[in-house]
Amino acid sequence: MSEDELKRLKALIVDDDPFMRQLLAMTLQQLEIGQIVSAHSGENALAILDAAPAGFDVLLCDLKMPGMDGVEFLRHLSEREYAGGVILMSGEELSILRAAVNLGRARFLNILGSLEKPITAQALLHLLADLKPQPKSTAGHSAVSLLTVEEFRQGLGRGELCLYYQPQVELTTRRVIGVEALARWQHPERGLIGPAAFVPLAEANNTVDEFSEQVFRLAIAQTGRWLEQGLDMRMSINLSTAGLNRIDLPEVFERIVKASRVDISRIMLELTESRLMKNVATSLEILTRLRLKGFGLSIDDFGTGYSTLEQLKRVPFIELKIDRSFVHGAVHDPSACAILETSASLAKHLGLSIVAEGVEDMQDWAQIAALDCEYAQGYFIAKPMPGEEFPRWLQTWRQSA
Repeated sequence: MSEDELKRLKALIVDDDPFMRQLLAMTLQQLEIGQIVSAHSGENALAILDAAPAGFDVLLCDLKMPGMDGVEFLRHLSEREYAGGVILMSGEELSILRAAVNLGRARFLNILGSLEKPITAQALLHLLADLKPQPKSTAGHSAVSLLTVEEFRQGLGRGELCLYYQPQVELTTRRVIGVEALARWQHPERGLIGPAAFVPLAEANNTVDEFSEQVFRLAIAQTGRWLEQGLDMRMSINLSTAGLNRIDLPEVFERIVKASRVDISRIMLELTESRLMKNVATSLEILTRLRLKGFGLSIDDFGTGYSTLEQLKRVPFIELKIDRSFVHGAVHDPSACAILETSASLAKHLGLSIVAEGVEDMQDWAQIAALDCEYAQGYFIAKPMPGEEFPRWLQTWRQSA
């Protein structure tokens, strides 16, 4: 972050200790932060936020405070759809800090990270470098309580579903080997909505089959258009376990691919374990037949789903995707680093290729490269983009790589 950007920032310190508030203010002044405001409690901070129409770019919050503690404060921030960066601070044990960070992210807050007291200017500057405010229109969680099943069905019928694509890169050569298709809903009134708002809706209300087929058709069509432009890209498509009760799914997907010029072996289906398989035998039959037909199978968000190790044993996966929560910042988090190393080692022993998600900086890249992960995906490479923008991005990447 440049000096000019730091000077434009507005920061809010939330800490019950007057000495710590003064010390933090002095540290922020060292960084030449433009505006610094202090609050002596969570309640005081919420009052300041409610009274400040322009808001704050970054908020530094202590976890252990009398009255409203930092964990409860995060809930109130989420309810207010706070989009600025949040840095958590504490003198408590690291496991509590990590749990609070995970909780904040689960509440869709823009958690930059956590710091142990005493705080240094260098440590603060490192976290501020990741400051990426999240627009409310794409946050997803605010839309969840507003969207209805009927509205979603109408959106599917009107063709409002669209896909964004995030590149996947081979670490040793920096060659782009493919993309992951990520669903978005271009709502006529609410703008672009992320999958956190509508995928659970589809899974819970018997629209997941129609949703999955539409996503699959869009992804195959885009793969075909790129082929016509001379771009042979592997396409990874998410498949929810909630949709693994449609016994003819392998035939449906096979017909769609055969109607295009796309090679079926270039399609990777990522199994997202958002819920337990309802019928294990049926699900296993569908997944095994998909592999027989030539589709690749990838276990997505490894380490965060249900019965993950058991699934690895019984489903014919050929790829393992390590969840971003174990990748980004692992070099500074011993627990995440241990899980990352163990996951990579397990994949190698099972003969699976490895994709590391959430690679957001050079440290993440270096960490997964040292563990011999084959592929990387994340903001350090590129953000998800519309299909028409991908060829131009690819040309720029090839020139720089």
